[in-house]
Amino acid sequence: MLDTTATAESGNPLPKLLLGDDHQLILDALGAMMKNEFDVLAVDSSQAFVAAVDSFKPDVAILDVSMPGADGFITARKVLDIQPELPIVFLSMYSDASYIDQAAQVGAKAYLSKKMPAQELIAAIKTVLEGGTLLTPAQREGSIRTPPGKGELTARQREVLRLIALGCSAKDIANQLNISVRTAEFHRAAIMQRLGLHSTAQMTRYAIANNIA
Repeated sequence: MLDTTATAESGNPLPKLLLGDDHQLILDALGAMMKNEFDVLAVDSSQAFVAAVDSFKPDVAILDVSMPGADGFITARKVLDIQPELPIVFLSMYSDASYIDQAAQVGAKAYLSKKMPAQELIAAIKTVLEGGTLLTPAQREGSIRTPPGKGELTARQREVLRLIALGCSAKDIANQLNISVRTAEFHRAAIMQRLGLHSTAQMTRYAIANNIA
């Protein structure tokens, strides 16, 4: 079990992230990758995962579909009985659409591929923390595409859209928001997908029309 107590550079506590996977190597790699962004607790069984939700009180929880003791979907149901508002994210190698459907049915907020690049995974988790949902079949190929909605952008997406409308490049946005260029590009793609837009000009017009710019 990996437990860290972490704070951001500002001194504020980092969001609590609970990781569950049946492979210690995966837990070690994810924990090391995310330790600067989250306060991480990692466990390797369904029983430990459920117990940790009660004791650790995470802000977001990530688990695999396959977990010792019970599968991930059963584990998620148990967890949501304890903490109904907890955002659950599945991180798996399985790509069948039926798994995404099951994740949605149990109340998960995202189903992500273990093939995803690290920065995209971190960005996806932050999107879920901001209220986003990532449960589209596009995840089967390891990419994130926010499902089309009615213009419901997360706070971070609105911030990125405002900067795009002001003429900022991905590098400019990354510098202003203290994120990587790749993460800025991810947010841009997610905004376009959600709003059904296809160009910077369309995004700028949308931002102006909706008092974002």
